[in-house]
Amino acid sequence: MKKYFSIFMVCLLSGAASTPAAAQDKKDTLEILEPIEIHATRSRIKPENQTASYSVITREDIEKKKHMQVKDILQEQLGINVVQTGPLGSSTTVFMRGTNSQSTLVMIDGVQVKSNSVGSLSFANIQMDNIERIEILRGPQSTLWGADAVGGVINIVTRKGTGKPTHTLSFEGGSFETFKETLTSSGSHENMDYSFSVSNTDSEGFSAFNERRGGTENDGYSNQTYSSRLGYNFLNDGRVEFIGRYIRARNHFDGFDPLTSTFSDTLPHRIVNETAYAALPMQKSLTEWWDLKINPNLHIDELDTTDPTFGDSFIISRTYTVDVQNNVYINEHVSTVFGFEHQATNATNNSQNFSLQNENQGYYLQTQFNWDDRFLLNIGAREDINTRFANKFTYKIEAAYRFVETGTRVRGGFATGFRAPSVNEILFPFFGNPNIQPEETESFEVGVEQKLLSDRITVAVTYFNMDLKNQIQPNPATFIAENIGRARSQGIESLVTWRILDDLDVRAAHTWNQAVDERTGTLLVRRPRHTASVTLHHNWRNLLDSLISVNYRSAMVSGTGRVGGRALVRAAMSYQLTKQLKLTARGENLLNKKYEESLFFGTAGISGYAGFEYAFD
Repeated sequence: MKKYFSIFMVCLLSGAASTPAAAQDKKDTLEILEPIEIHATRSRIKPENQTASYSVITREDIEKKKHMQVKDILQEQLGINVVQTGPLGSSTTVFMRGTNSQSTLVMIDGVQVKSNSVGSLSFANIQMDNIERIEILRGPQSTLWGADAVGGVINIVTRKGTGKPTHTLSFEGGSFETFKETLTSSGSHENMDYSFSVSNTDSEGFSAFNERRGGTENDGYSNQTYSSRLGYNFLNDGRVEFIGRYIRARNHFDGFDPLTSTFSDTLPHRIVNETAYAALPMQKSLTEWWDLKINPNLHIDELDTTDPTFGDSFIISRTYTVDVQNNVYINEHVSTVFGFEHQATNATNNSQNFSLQNENQGYYLQTQFNWDDRFLLNIGAREDINTRFANKFTYKIEAAYRFVETGTRVRGGFATGFRAPSVNEILFPFFGNPNIQPEETESFEVGVEQKLLSDRITVAVTYFNMDLKNQIQPNPATFIAENIGRARSQGIESLVTWRILDDLDVRAAHTWNQAVDERTGTLLVRRPRHTASVTLHHNWRNLLDSLISVNYRSAMVSGTGRVGGRALVRAAMSYQLTKQLKLTARGENLLNKKYEESLFFGTAGISGYAGFEYAFD
C-alpha cells in the first residue's frame, strides 16, 4: 500500500507545479551564503586556495538531493565506495582511495566517532538530521589528525542557529513500510544561538540474506536520533559551544556460518546500538594575530548483539580527546597552525572477556605560504607517541599555482600516514593477532583544474598513487588478521560541473582506482576499478526543485567471490506549495536493478518515498 501512497505523492507534486498561489509567497531573490570554511583543514584558508584534494557537500546539496542517510550522499563523491550488507541498519562501510574501511577518519564536529573494537565507523545509523555540510579531504591527513586518516578525512558539521527562532516538522513515508518523522528548531538571540533536532525512523525492511538466494524474512530497523548545538559569544571574538548527538538504533540481521557457508534467516539475530558524542569547544583570539581553540570531547558506543550462531555479545567503546589548536597569522603571506592532541581509547568485549586500553599524544605543526593568491605552499609534520606501538612521525608537503588570467590551477603533494590496528585485529579469538603492526603509507598526487565559459564550466582531474606497507587484512584461509606486506592503490579522479543555464546544472564525477595486493597482484576486496555519478539538476523559480542522477559501480571482489557492476537511477524533487509548506518526493533504483553490494546480501529494488516539510515560527 505504501508503494501506491508514494506514487500518489509524486503525482501530487507534479500537479502542484501549476499552482500559482505559491509563487506569490516565495521570494525570487537568492540567499547570500557565507564563505565556506573547511574545519577539517584546521585553517581559515579559502577553499579556492586549498592545496589538498577536497570536496564540500553544502546544505544546498543536502536539501536538493533528499537522501535519508549520509552514506547515500557519500556514494556519489570522488574516490569513495560505500558497501552496505542489507537493508536500513545493516553494516555500512566506506572505502576511500582503495584503503581499508578503518583507514578513513570520520569526525562529527571534530569528534572522532569510530568504534575502537572494529576500528571504523559504520554509517548505518548516521542520518542527515541537523547537518550543515560534509567536508571530505582525500589522501593522507595524518599530519593534522594522526592515526587512521590514511585514505582521508570525512568531517560532518552540525547546523548553527541564526536569526529569529524557526521550527520545522517533516515527515516521509514509502516503500518497505518506511516512515520518518523529524522536528527541528534553530535560532539566535543576542549572544546565544542554538539548533536542535529529534527524529524517529521505522522500516520493515527486506531480507538481509538476498531473497533471490533464498532469504524469506524482513529485517526491520528503527532509529531515534537527537542532535543539539548551543553557542555563546563573549568578549567580542570569543565563543564556547556545547555540541552533542545521541543515537539509539535497533535492527535485525541474518546470521552466517563461515564453516558451512549457510545463512540463518529465521533465528532472532538483532543488534541494539547506542552511541553518543559530546564536545565543548572554546575559542578566543589572544592577540590580533593569534587564535586559540580548545576542544575537549568524548565518544561512547555500545553494541548489544543477539546472535544464536556465534553467541550474544556486549561491546563498549570509549574515546576521550583533548585537542589544543593554535592559529598564528605571521604576516599577509605566512600563517601557521600548531598544537597537540591527547587521546585515551578503550574497548571491552564482555562476551569474549577481553579489553584493551591505549593512550596517544600527537604534536603537530603546519605552515602555509600564500603569495598573491597565486602560489600556495603547505608544509606540515607530526609526532605521535603511543603507549602500545612505536612512535610515528608523519609529514606532508603540498603546493598549488593559480594562473588567474586563464582560470587554470595546478597542484601536487606528497604525504605519509599510518593506521593503528583495531582491538579486534589484536585480541579477538580466532581472528586477532597480538603481533600485528600499524599500517604505513606514502602517497603523492598531482592535479589540474580549469574553468571555462566565464566560470560556468569547471573541469578537475587528479592522479594519486599510494604505497601501503604492512597492509592489514584477514587471511582468507585462517581468517586471522595479518600484515600482507605491500599494497598499492593508484587512480584518477575526474570531475566536471557545468551551469548550463542559471536554473539548470549538471555534475559528472568518475574515479578509476586500482588497488592491488603486490604479493599476488590480485585486487583488494571491495575496491571496484570504476565508480561514477552524473546528476542533472533543475530549479524553477525557487519553487520546484528537481534532479535525476545515475550512480555506477563496476564489478568488484567481495568475500570469497565477486559481485557484478550496477547502475542505479534515482530522482528527487520538492515543491514549495506555500511559504510554510514544502512537498517532497524521491524514487530510488527506478530501473529496478537486481544487484548485490556484498556477496549474498540483499539490496532494495525500485522504491518510492514522499512527504512534507512544514516550517513555523
